[in-house]
Amino acid sequence: MRISRYLATVLTVTAATTTLSATSAASASAAPSAGSLRAGVFKLTNAERVKAGCPKLKYNSALAKAAQRHSADMARHDFVDHVGSDGSTMVTRARAAGYTGFSALAENVAAGDKSAAAVVKGWMKSPGHRANILNCSLKHLGVGYVKKPGTAQGTYWTQDFGAKF
Repeated sequence: MRISRYLATVLTVTAATTTLSATSAASASAAPSAGSLRAGVFKLTNAERVKAGCPKLKYNSALAKAAQRHSADMARHDFVDHVGSDGSTMVTRARAAGYTGFSALAENVAAGDKSAAAVVKGWMKSPGHRANILNCSLKHLGVGYVKKPGTAQGTYWTQDFGAKF
């Protein structure tokens, strides 16, 4: 199975698209919680930034809300894209979630990855996704994750980045 990964950015980052292969893995142990997976993505993203000399991103609840809503929408409708099933965009979702007055936004989405390490590793192998993660001018991050068995992808991930004036 091939999983498409998309990257759409507005204002400061160039859009890119890459296709990566998903790996299947059966887990004999208890699955981590959605919250721990989101926290893992946050931690691993900041670790990559620190290695590159960027400051750590700060958690932003509005961006987290926008990211979670988008991951849920992708899972509910079994798609992976930056345009929501209702026509929403990263910008409209951020504003609707209360993230306003921004100077930059960027978004990474993915599907099919089974762990925080796998999704961040995949993003870091993609030039466009990597550029978002390592964009030192971005200051805030929210992470969304939804697992929905029975869909083509199974897992849906969103990172919403931002910076304010």
